[in-house]
Amino acid sequence: MNRELSEVTGADDALAFVVDVYRTRLRRAGRTVEHPVAVAGMLADDAQPPQVVVAGILHDVLEDTDVMAGELEPRFGADIVRLVGALTQDASIRNYRERKAVLRRHIVDAGADAAAVSLADKAEKLRSLESRPAKRKLDHYRETLRGIEQRCGRSRLSAMLREELDRWPED
Repeated sequence: MNRELSEVTGADDALAFVVDVYRTRLRRAGRTVEHPVAVAGMLADDAQPPQVVVAGILHDVLEDTDVMAGELEPRFGADIVRLVGALTQDASIRNYRERKAVLRRHIVDAGADAAAVSLADKAEKLRSLESRPAKRKLDHYRETLRGIEQRCGRSRLSAMLREELDRWPED
């Protein structure tokens, strides 16, 4: 299915919001709207519900900009804010492995909608790479895939992530 983002309820508003905050409130240099738009496109193509597609557009906004979760709720609703929150790593956890383990637990505990965004996020990141990512990143992605498939089962999105991971065999 090739569903356009403009056909998804709420996507135009989320896109306008993300474009604006990435232009005016970015705190992580080098971040662009292309990645969240690509993630949302994958979710739309997978026929995910509108709130999942919108969460895909917004999934990095709390990490990449100075936007706070409280700013999102009046505009996008509590369900989308809950998804975005589950997809946001806790920057106060300094240790990489611990921070990523907590993130994986949050995603799996949040359920299938958060899992779908996470799978699309990681598949899109790997798809856009030309050189091998760091081992710890690949390990995190593999653990995320395992945890999601254990809890939610296999899906088209998990198959896409598995295919991208297969480009970078384990050492």
